[in-house]
Order: sequence, then structure tokens, then C-alpha cells
Amino acid sequence: MINLATHDGRRAAAFAALLGGCGVMTIFAAVGVYLVSGNAKYSFYLALAAHAQILLGLTAFTALFVKRTIRIGKDGLDISDAAEGAEKVAEAAVAKADEIKSEQDKAP
Repeated sequence: MINLATHDGRRAAAFAALLGGCGVMTIFAAVGVYLVSGNAKYSFYLALAAHAQILLGLTAFTALFVKRTIRIGKDGLDISDAAEGAEKVAEAAVAKADEIKSEQDKAP
């Protein structure tokens, strides 16, 4: 059961909704193309609409997986990305590598 009281639960619910919606729209487009298969003009425009739906679904998945917070306060606008966390991890890795190197240099 998805717990909507937590941030991760809401993200999981959004993922499930997007996945289900994309599946339904794919089935809808396939049935639509089959129904208008005798008319090339209708098939073409329906295929364009299906591509637009795919683009929308992929954009929504991308937006769901990017962890970004936007805060507006007295100090102004603050936008934090997950990239900041990656930078901290990289800095910690470099510090640890420097520590290991200095220990190796001290060894006889």
C-alpha cells in the first residue's frame, strides 16, 4: 500500500499514475490506428498525436525523477538540485582519496 503521507509515497503514486496513463494512451493509440487504417491522412495525424503523448509522458517521467526544491523567502529565490548532493559526495570522495594518499606517503 502506498502511503500518501510521505514524500516518497506521493512520488510512488505519481509514478504509478504516469505509468498507467502512458499504458492506457498507448493502447488507445494502437486501437485508433487500427480503426483508421484505411485512411492514410487520419493515420498520419493520429500517429503525430501519439508521438506528442509519448513526449508528454517522457517529460513527466523526467520531471518526476529530478529532485528539485524551489523556495521563495525573504532572502530571495533558492533552487536546489540533486546535483548539489552529487557534488558533496564527490568532494567527500576526493577528501578520502587525499587522506589515503597522505597515509601511503607516510608509510616507509
